[in-house]
Amino acid sequence: MPQRLQLFTSYLSRSNELTLKVFLELTKADEVASWEHTNNQETAAALLVDADSEEGRLQLKDWARENKRQVLIAFSGRTEGFPENVLVLPRPLRSAELVPVLRQASKQFLSRFQEQKEQEFPQAPQSSSLDEKIDTKKIDATSASVGVRRVLEVLYGNQNKIIKIIDRVGRSVIFDIEHRRYYTTNLVKMEIEDLLASPIGNMQIEEVHHNQLAKVVQNLKAQDLDVPLWTAALAISAGHLFDGLSLTESYRLNRWPDLKKLGQDPLHLKLTALLRRGGNIGYFADHLKAPVEDVIDFINACRTLGYLEYQGKPTSVPGKKPSNTGKRSLFSRIRSRLGI
Repeated sequence: MPQRLQLFTSYLSRSNELTLKVFLELTKADEVASWEHTNNQETAAALLVDADSEEGRLQLKDWARENKRQVLIAFSGRTEGFPENVLVLPRPLRSAELVPVLRQASKQFLSRFQEQKEQEFPQAPQSSSLDEKIDTKKIDATSASVGVRRVLEVLYGNQNKIIKIIDRVGRSVIFDIEHRRYYTTNLVKMEIEDLLASPIGNMQIEEVHHNQLAKVVQNLKAQDLDVPLWTAALAISAGHLFDGLSLTESYRLNRWPDLKKLGQDPLHLKLTALLRRGGNIGYFADHLKAPVEDVIDFINACRTLGYLEYQGKPTSVPGKKPSNTGKRSLFSRIRSRLGI
């Protein structure tokens, strides 16, 4: 299965950054790794900087001096004069040059990762005890990025199962993701949110069979999982799409999120109305004059709670219909505004 890797950019023009995000979709079919943009430098597998600016040249030197674990890529009109092991992406930005460079970066990063795995993750041997407790073919722990697998993603990949998570200090939570509820004696709601957003690391993951649930949760009260799931999904999104989602895909909501319960963010209220009609992420961001990253966070959260419906790639971007407001009733115009 291809790895999901993240690319951080610095000192790129707005137009180059937007073009880059579109070109990254071309890596989805790569056998080794697919790439997505991130604003979080620490989680990135590669750092790309416009090295033709004075600030960019200085930053590239600093990164090379710090001996960062990430692959360094210089976006430049020249091919020489860069620190050792720096990949060069020639300008102007074209997909024909970008894809091969990213393929090189994938191999370079994954090779480094394998070499440093034991040093960076000294507790990794504990995972062998985890493998003994569950069938890894049945429990799908999806990776958000290399080496980082989060509890939320484990649950999303196993929605028809009941999963028990035991953290590193022995506290346990039983998640019934299908019915959106959880059981615990040790953790309060805020701690559940933190747990969902945490890497699985040294945690133990076990499957609880449905016919054993009543006995296991005896005397425990079922608690609503929607709010912790929603909060955790927004927290870990960081402006990049979860696995399986695409910037060019068209989406709509199959039901209204309960924003009274989930939090009445003004942007979320507007996005809810727009998503009832459907469209792609770029359309939503342009229509609302909102940051693409904020729209992506909302899309991820809706996907996590099962509110999102895929419509495939649109043949055209949704646009305004010819105005005939003079012939339409007040309620008709209100329904149109709300997307119902």
